[in-house]
Amino acid sequence: MSDLRLNSIFGVLVGSVLGIMAVGVAAEAVIHPNYPEKAGYLPEVQLDVPGGGPAAPAGPPDFGTLFADAAQLQELIARGERIAAQCRACHTFEAGGANGIGPNIHDAFGNTVAAHAGFAYSDAMAAHGGRWDYLALNDFLRSPAQNVRGTKMAFAGIRNDQDRVAMIAYLRSISPNSVPLPAPLPQEAPPEAEATAPG
Repeated sequence: MSDLRLNSIFGVLVGSVLGIMAVGVAAEAVIHPNYPEKAGYLPEVQLDVPGGGPAAPAGPPDFGTLFADAAQLQELIARGERIAAQCRACHTFEAGGANGIGPNIHDAFGNTVAAHAGFAYSDAMAAHGGRWDYLALNDFLRSPAQNVRGTKMAFAGIRNDQDRVAMIAYLRSISPNSVPLPAPLPQEAPPEAEATAPG
């Protein structure tokens, strides 16, 4: 290969690199990065957790208190009926309603798990056992796949506690089954004020 041809190849390579660099400099001059002064989303960080780990999960909802107030219960039922709209693709809620992808759940609240006639439950759901009471529904609706491993129910769950309580209030309101309202949970005593030395 002649020196002239090597010089030509080298010149093309250097010219290409310089061209790419020039395009980058020009693009940076035309398009300026614009960062907001204040972040649009700031994560909430709890710094006062004992032991430095994550906060302990909240306990179960206080159904005994939440459902005892008749006016509040009616609001929860109305909210739960709106939330149930996302379930209607798979379930029916009317008395005597047909099974769909999922069973009719008109009488699910207070009933035995996997007991609706004519629906082919997964082996995992059939073996789960128990009754659909307040706490069982709360745990299941939070995350069906975690609560009943192997369920055919492809639903992520209702993560919002208030929405889940409202859904349970709605299911309770349409069910002919009676489940006694649990006793209100004991109220936590407020933390005692730390004694301060006189100034």
